[in-house]
Amino acid sequence: MWGRDDMKKAQGYTLIELLLYISMLGILLPAVVGFMGLAVETRVKNQSIAEVNDQGMAAMDYISQTLRNATSITTPAAAASGASLTAVVPTGSLSPTIFDVSNSALRVKEGAAAAIPLTSSDVQVTNLTFSNLTRSGTAGAVQISFTLSRLNPSGRAEYDYQKTFTTTAELGW
Repeated sequence: MWGRDDMKKAQGYTLIELLLYISMLGILLPAVVGFMGLAVETRVKNQSIAEVNDQGMAAMDYISQTLRNATSITTPAAAASGASLTAVVPTGSLSPTIFDVSNSALRVKEGAAAAIPLTSSDVQVTNLTFSNLTRSGTAGAVQISFTLSRLNPSGRAEYDYQKTFTTTAELGW
């Protein structure tokens, strides 16, 4: 049988204990929510950076490899620059190969085939420049430069990221 002291112990939490627990939860919960929000923002920012870097490097590698296999540059002319590049490649069905920008996407057109994008709709290409550095008596060289930006339709800061890619590729390398 329960005694009088046992009844007092079994009654539960006091009002002061309950208020103390609620206030501790009120202090800890916003800190945890803030930390989780920061973790999500950091993850999105890292994804944006990776998206731009991966697509920029893949596009630059594709253009550079095509130029290394090319036999000549048609456009732009020697010592000139332009927003598109036309290269003559040894494979007849792929010649000429043309690189340009359309609807903010870097694209390639090989021979008579339709142009295909080298970048996705998540990024946009700006400031595409091909500078023909060919000098007489050399196989040829082209400097390639473009800026790739992560599209940010929501206006959130963690999506803002852009990078400029620049390289020089020699023909017949």
